[in-house]
Amino acid sequence: MRRLVVFLAACHAASPALAPTPPEPLPVASTIAIDTTPKERRRMLPPEVYLRAYLGWFGGLAPLDVQGRAKPKNLFDAWDDYLAALGLPDYRIDVPRQGQSNTLMLATLGRLGEALCVRASEHDFDKKTPKDQRVVFAFDVKAGFDDGFDVLHRTFLGYPAALAPKDRQSRFSTLYQYVLGRHKKPELAWAAVCTALVQHPEAELY
Repeated sequence: MRRLVVFLAACHAASPALAPTPPEPLPVASTIAIDTTPKERRRMLPPEVYLRAYLGWFGGLAPLDVQGRAKPKNLFDAWDDYLAALGLPDYRIDVPRQGQSNTLMLATLGRLGEALCVRASEHDFDKKTPKDQRVVFAFDVKAGFDDGFDVLHRTFLGYPAALAPKDRQSRFSTLYQYVLGRHKKPELAWAAVCTALVQHPEAELY
């Protein structure tokens, strides 16, 4: 037994030591490139982003408060009637999220924007509503079209009207004058301008 132990120890001492090999990078299976090609069509903003902005435009109210304010005047139905059309999922009935925007989604956003502008014009242009409590039309109507349009442009598109394309302000001014000439009511003319801005591609698409 002693001879066997001595033999094994001698063999172990005579074997060369194995040096560690340097690390090597793993082989690349595939490479994912960033798609920087221009897209053919604009895509709709995620509905959560638009709804958060919408609730902020409506005065920062909770969804049920918006529904309570707009529904009695037939400007709104119920959120359940809009969420599926906006592409949001409904896990109660196993309806998944829509993976791509479509015409129905944009039409639903337009409906919401129209309700917002009409309801806000009724509230903001009421003589009993102080200027600091206005929801959307927080400007002096007597100051002229340019000032009011700049406020609405900043609200819905996020930047001053002076930075927009040169003909945008004149085109919206034409819309304002047309509605004002037909109805003789500034609040309706401003509601039309508001509706056009809230449905502008820069507000709904990216």
